Amino acid sequence: MINIKTKNSRHGFNKGLTPDKVSLLMGLFLLLLLPLLVRQNNYILQVFTHALLLATLALAWNILGLSGSISLGHAAFFGSGAYASALLSLDLGLSLWITIPLAGFTAAGLGFIMGLICMRLRGAYFALATLAFIEIPRVITDNWDQVTRGSLGLVGLPGFPSLNLGTWHIDFYSSFTASYYLVFIYFLLLLGLVGFIFRSNLGLALQAIREEEIASQAVGIHADSFRLFSMLLSAFFTGVSGACYAHLVRYINPGLVFGLHFSAIPMIFAICGGRFTIIGPALAALIIYPLDQFIFHPLIPTGHEFLYGAVLIFAVLFMPAGFWGSIQRKTN
Repeated sequence: MINIKTKNSRHGFNKGLTPDKVSLLMGLFLLLLLPLLVRQNNYILQVFTHALLLATLALAWNILGLSGSISLGHAAFFGSGAYASALLSLDLGLSLWITIPLAGFTAAGLGFIMGLICMRLRGAYFALATLAFIEIPRVITDNWDQVTRGSLGLVGLPGFPSLNLGTWHIDFYSSFTASYYLVFIYFLLLLGLVGFIFRSNLGLALQAIREEEIASQAVGIHADSFRLFSMLLSAFFTGVSGACYAHLVRYINPGLVFGLHFSAIPMIFAICGGRFTIIGPALAALIIYPLDQFIFHPLIPTGHEFLYGAVLIFAVLFMPAGFWGSIQRKTN
């Protein structure tokens, strides 16, 4: 593998504490203290728990997005992860600490198949091929009644089990605060991993492929291999997010987890927040989703999701680098 080094990173990693990094640290600190700030208001905690989960979905999507590829098929990974963990826990009685990683590997296996089929496609052809790929697992789960219960879905999924750490007993099942912190920890781990990927040889290779694929291949970067590996990573963590979602809501059906919603949402967050930034997609999720739930959903119950389209159009027209990308350009 070729060593790719840059003197000054475009993301500003060598510039110390810039204003955008200070804002980021303050935001993470507020998220850490949120249960105390809202006095354990269950509704607010639920909304931000789902916002953090959507943020992980956007971060996972952006691992592939770093290469310039736009996937519309991540609902296939999300849904397969949700069903894999749900069925393993329901039918085999396995612990969620085992089924959730297995769900990630299941989604990665599906991502490998998708990659072999779609990886040589580019641009809109790749996006449309991934979109069509969603139908394969959706049709299987919808019609394999004996295993997946078909369109009726799976009801009464087990919640996150309790965890004993010495004298500490953490009840994720009944405590909204504990569930919030569990998803928050997953979010921090994935955010750190995405930051590492962006600064690694893999991330720099993906950026080179995005900027000029032919030139990158000329210096020894195997574009298809790097893009396939990024898809496997993206699929794995999307599957983990799908499994976490299944055990948080405790009910899934094919139309829900394989719906276009979970393919479009991470793309919207990534474009609005900044596709080629680390924190941008997560930031968009943590702003737009609570805004939708707290303000637009009560005002317009049947059409509140127009907010996503409106924000996407605004970002494309006036902030093509996304919210966080625009902030970075001004502060760096």
